[in-house]
Amino acid sequence: MNYTFVATTTRGAEAVLAAELTAIGARHVYEDRGAVSFSGPLSIGYRVCLWSRIASRVLLQLSRFPVRSAEDLYEGVRDIRWLDHLGPRETFVIDFVGTSEVIRDSRFGAMKSKDGLVDHIRRHAGERPSVDIRQPDLRINIHLREGWATVSLDLSGAPLHERSEDRRTGLAPLKETLAAALLWIAEWPRMAEEGAPLVDPVCGSGTFALEAAGIALNIAPGLTRERWGFSAWRGHNHLGWLQMMEEARDARKPVESAPPILACDADSGVLRAAGANVMSAGLGEVIRLTRKPLEELAPPRGVAEDTPGLLVSNPPYGERLGSVADAEALYARLGDMLKRRFPGWTGWILAGSPSLAKRVGLKPAVRHVIHNGPIECRWLKYVISPIKVTGDGPGWRDR
Repeated sequence: MNYTFVATTTRGAEAVLAAELTAIGARHVYEDRGAVSFSGPLSIGYRVCLWSRIASRVLLQLSRFPVRSAEDLYEGVRDIRWLDHLGPRETFVIDFVGTSEVIRDSRFGAMKSKDGLVDHIRRHAGERPSVDIRQPDLRINIHLREGWATVSLDLSGAPLHERSEDRRTGLAPLKETLAAALLWIAEWPRMAEEGAPLVDPVCGSGTFALEAAGIALNIAPGLTRERWGFSAWRGHNHLGWLQMMEEARDARKPVESAPPILACDADSGVLRAAGANVMSAGLGEVIRLTRKPLEELAPPRGVAEDTPGLLVSNPPYGERLGSVADAEALYARLGDMLKRRFPGWTGWILAGSPSLAKRVGLKPAVRHVIHNGPIECRWLKYVISPIKVTGDGPGWRDR
């Protein structure tokens, strides 16, 4: 049996998510705003949950119907065969997204949908299930758009950027799914295969380095997650899922195959958090952490001078950490460091505004617009000449 699925993502990452889903094996892949739809058997939905680094959630579509009134919404939800998915003694929650001329409040939409669901189960089973907003057995997504409601099961449960329960984050964390999308745009999967080194000079809690190592070692990002949105679903294929998990364990590459990955930060506190995350992920032999000023940073030890590598950075934007002036100074230092100390490398910097992008002082070869939460950012590519820069003077960055 084939199903229709939707994988959600941040704005600006739709194309790379579509490419990733195609590589995983999804069929009929179509990009939308903040989402990518695809189709296939239930196993492909499971495979995307387990292997997608870029998707935020994975939804399995149950029904789609027009909504011209609140009663249409109620009846459309009520008519779904809910006992195929949920029993009267299990719990659920509804995530309702969108409004229309007749459903002007998402909370009202969620309430009418809830009434339709519980009335269906009560009619056919004599009891009704309960709502649990914290840890439901089933999470249901209802998306109202242009007069149509789409009802789906959330196969992921907790958002997919939550790779593990004990991951530490900083004050302005970069979500793992966004970091993976940025690394995909930067062609890290190909570069990792070729053995190229990677450096993050402002690593925070280590998200770039952790995702880069996961890609290099072919570690399924969902491998350590214990609870999924489908875990208590009545349609769950438990044996098929266990087999898929076993295959993912076997697909992991040996640690010695990983290229050099170096993560740095000037803040000892966030570097300790990064170290805890690296050790918790079992990647202490892959990722090297160091506290070093930007002006002293260089390619990892043992890397030949003529070996091109990848430098990635998500410096503060001056919104949640520090001031705008501090951020501007940091971007300028990043540009100087990249030009002087990484000849032949490719650098990618996530700039929180056009004005910050200008402070880098280098001309980007590529500008990719992508959202980090509500902030519209620029993911900027800098191709550094292999010729070492010496001295200062006018126009030294253009040499």
